Amino acid sequence: MILRAAALLLISCVGFASQAQTVEEIINNHVNAIGGAEKWKQVNSVKIEGYIEVQGIQIIFSQQAIHNVGYRVDAEFQGMEIIDICTPTKGWSQNPFGGQSDLQEIPAEQHKLKVDQLDLQNSFVGWKEKGSTAELIGKVTEGKKEVFKIKMTTKSGKVTTYYIDATSYLMTKSEVTANMMGEEMTVTTEVFEYKELPIGIKVPFKTEQMGQAFVIEKYEINATVDPKIFQVG
Repeated sequence: MILRAAALLLISCVGFASQAQTVEEIINNHVNAIGGAEKWKQVNSVKIEGYIEVQGIQIIFSQQAIHNVGYRVDAEFQGMEIIDICTPTKGWSQNPFGGQSDLQEIPAEQHKLKVDQLDLQNSFVGWKEKGSTAELIGKVTEGKKEVFKIKMTTKSGKVTTYYIDATSYLMTKSEVTANMMGEEMTVTTEVFEYKELPIGIKVPFKTEQMGQAFVIEKYEINATVDPKIFQVG
């Protein structure tokens, strides 16, 4: 009986070990689930059109970006123009609702949170070469799904916790802790409605963050984008 119990224990331990996954394996599975690294490396620019929904109000927006060069978001509401621009060295914003009637340079701490968005080829693609580190925090249950929690720190020092579905390997949400208006808070972004683009990659067409829904209606890959739109002054 003792030998049999020991054998069963050994078998169960071996089985558990064979099922355990490293952070590298989980990331590779995620990258494959969204189209694969080679297809993502073909992304050099994007043009996006959609709307932001806040308390039943829709605000139309557009985004144009060139990989590691810059991005620009334009939105309009009640005749007022909202602009967000980011380049590798600086960022600017214009938000009449926040008292900014013209483009103003954002503080370095805010720019640090945005600069990683210039990577259009997905933060998990070639993450080691980009200077990022990743840590598997564990596996938890979210609703009816099991998800892996991965903490990634980019070269710029931005720390994000990603939740990866243990079955589909698609990301379900992300969490970033940031200093906003003098207070440290965690911003959670939930991800929905993945669709496959003609190039063969999958991207979410809807995200929700801080009570706002961001819905994409048009997503163009490698469309012509004039880099001059990122220049200010």
